[in-house]
Amino acid sequence: MTEVNHRQLMDGFSSCFLTHEWDRLGEYVTEDAVWEYPQSGERFRGIANIRGQLESYPDLEPGSSQLEEVIGDATYALTPMYTVVAVEGSGNRGTALIRARYPDGSRWWVVNLYEVRDGKIFRSRSFFAPEFEPPDWRAPFRDTA
Repeated sequence: MTEVNHRQLMDGFSSCFLTHEWDRLGEYVTEDAVWEYPQSGERFRGIANIRGQLESYPDLEPGSSQLEEVIGDATYALTPMYTVVAVEGSGNRGTALIRARYPDGSRWWVVNLYEVRDGKIFRSRSFFAPEFEPPDWRAPFRDTA
């Protein structure tokens, strides 16, 4: 088995979102890939359907302005779509933590569980959750950032 550089794979894949170079998806995704969004019950089979749903996202502008934001000890450039915050993986499985900014300005966190075959993503399961203010009742128990 060829060792996969999971960070390089996810950074390359995310560059397609920033530039909207959807024709480059084949560099990072297999032709027979399966994309799943368990929260909505959706499944997209094959790179053509994956590409179609990404291309058709409403109000998403390619190359929009970038913002900088500090997350922990690192500074990231945030695009309107998303920023890969962390990637962990070994062998043919990986997990990516992504910070998303939607066209309406809302911010979400995405956890992407993915599997790799021949150096490309062939299965992806993404879970989405919006940012929210922490409840006051937990204040006595939490660390402050």
